Amino acid sequence: MQRRNLAKTALLTATAAALLPVAAKADMDANENVIFTADDPGHWKGVEALHVPVVTVSGSTLTVKTPHPMSEPHYIVSHSIVLADGKFLDRKTFTYKDTPVSTHMLPAGYTGPVTVTSTCNLHDFWVKSISV
Repeated sequence: MQRRNLAKTALLTATAAALLPVAAKADMDANENVIFTADDPGHWKGVEALHVPVVTVSGSTLTVKTPHPMSEPHYIVSHSIVLADGKFLDRKTFTYKDTPVSTHMLPAGYTGPVTVTSTCNLHDFWVKSISV
């Protein structure tokens, strides 16, 4: 009976050891081809310059520009701003007739990370992180 349990344990251990790298890789790649950045444009390589948000801060005013042409079939849908600990600050939506520029007021005295997103109706979800 112990021999059978030993064989089962060995088989389960070998299976788990073989699957761990696959599970770890799945975790690491969970955002692959879902969230895009300048450094990781995924399958959209070559269009990142038009989609990554350009962020400037002057005092408490944060300005986001996406250097993207706007047309009815292809345009920037929105900009979103998220602060430290995932605190949502603001969102600006656009139509194809708009210029993809938005301004947002940071909380008085805020310092820390800011995550800015730019969403394109054809080229998905682009993220840029800065510190202020």
